[in-house]
Amino acid sequence: MAEQAARKAGRLLLDHYGRRAGLVIEQKGLNDFVSIADREAEEAIASILRPAFPEDGFLGEETGISGAEAAECTWCVDPLDGTTNYLKGAPNWCVSIGLWSKGEPVLGVVYDPIRDELFAGADEITPVLNGMPISTSATASIDRTALGLGHNHRIPPAAFAADAERLFSAGGSFRQVGAGALMLAYVAAGRVDGYFERHMWPWDAVAGLALIKAAGGRFSTYPQAPGSLGNGGLVLASGSGLYCGLTDLFQVP
Repeated sequence: MAEQAARKAGRLLLDHYGRRAGLVIEQKGLNDFVSIADREAEEAIASILRPAFPEDGFLGEETGISGAEAAECTWCVDPLDGTTNYLKGAPNWCVSIGLWSKGEPVLGVVYDPIRDELFAGADEITPVLNGMPISTSATASIDRTALGLGHNHRIPPAAFAADAERLFSAGGSFRQVGAGALMLAYVAAGRVDGYFERHMWPWDAVAGLALIKAAGGRFSTYPQAPGSLGNGGLVLASGSGLYCGLTDLFQVP
């Protein structure tokens, strides 16, 4: 169902993408935008998941929390991660659908409509990219690392600069594509060795973390405060061989 919902949203987003110059754009915060494409895509996802799983909660970037109170499972949905890229005609954006249950990410689907790449995985199910098995990177040395390093305006610029300096000083390098959910999927597939961002919302993080867990990787406690999923938190994720070195580097408990 999650894959079906992601593909449905992706088709809708591609349709709007071809005529994005006519979209009405609103600014929610610093460099944080939303359009009718985001909202329609979230509605498309909800139209599949809510009837199929009426007892589950639904946490969407555009609509907030809804569904059964105290639900055991909650769908965490970003209908369009990388909205700024999308609106500028850049190709790095995706649909992210994750399932949270009993304090853990348990299922993830990340769909890149431009490349028609669908990453999917769940607890005790081999994660795949378009049906082919994936796994996290075996890199264990920071001086051989290509790390995704995310930034947003909820974190002071000085903190990001300090993180980049730590990474460079250890001999590592970093990549940014402007879509954190897509970068987490890349970690699961071994395309980057890890990802670090000092704050991610659950609609951006849960799907990717579930993929990474299924792909044999590790990640820091998320969120750091138990029972506060809606507040999001710090994300550090990587292949298992690199994880301890990164926690020391970025001083993550």
